[in-house]
Amino acid sequence: MNRFVLGTVQLGLPYGRLRHSPLMTTEAAFRVLDAAWDLGVRTFDTAEAYGESAVRLRAWIRKRGHHADVGIVTKCAVGVGGADRGESIERASIALSRFDEVRELTLLTHGAVDVDEWEAVSEVAALHGAFAGQSVYTEGEVRAACQLPRTGRVQAPGNVLDCRAILARRESQVPLDVRSVYLQGVLLEAPGRAESRARGAFRVVTALQTAAAASRLPLSVALVASMLRVLREKDRVVLGVDNESQLAVLSRVVDISTEMVDDFRDRAESLAGSPELKMILDPRQWPEDAG
Repeated sequence: MNRFVLGTVQLGLPYGRLRHSPLMTTEAAFRVLDAAWDLGVRTFDTAEAYGESAVRLRAWIRKRGHHADVGIVTKCAVGVGGADRGESIERASIALSRFDEVRELTLLTHGAVDVDEWEAVSEVAALHGAFAGQSVYTEGEVRAACQLPRTGRVQAPGNVLDCRAILARRESQVPLDVRSVYLQGVLLEAPGRAESRARGAFRVVTALQTAAAASRLPLSVALVASMLRVLREKDRVVLGVDNESQLAVLSRVVDISTEMVDDFRDRAESLAGSPELKMILDPRQWPEDAG
């Protein structure tokens, strides 16, 4: 399962459609982490901005004794609110020091940064024996991040309807971690519920459900498998789940035939260029009261 990273935002904050719900308990968070581990997941994505997520993840690693086998991707904000170089270094150091004992550690900036900020981040990552990279959004940000010296990994959104980050990387050898395979859960909602979260999603979700059914695949499996189909060997998919049962997709996706995945992708391509698709691919444009 080295192609998957478990995203842990939901372990520290109400997540996606549950954001108005109570915080996940520590016991429930540990059950999710244990289930992912049992399925072979060895890399976990967290951030200082994810509430209790990093604290809980560190506590779980220590309680289970997984230091020698686990990989951590952690993110921090730098250059925010006029923060100077010293403040950026301090934020990065705090994020890294939580996980100094793990097998592999990667520090991502939470957003694109300029050259000076990148120098600060990459230097402190090197001091901790960590890789450095950026978690970004747009094609231009992907290209810029891949061109910086000492970039070890870039994280960006992508799904069967949105391969802009993959195309933007082009000939660069920097590996990608692709998030938003389910587009923050909207692509797995019932069409009416999806529309309430992102205008234009009704038609998109209906079409994806029809494509998955015709390809004889559960939609969640089709979405994950179709993303793996276009990634390189060292690229990974970042998945977030609300409970351990949703991790079943990991064991199912490995048995899907190439023909079934390609059939789903071909059917999904009928949505390319549709006005509805353009409306939903940027969650920053969704209604603020959605959910």
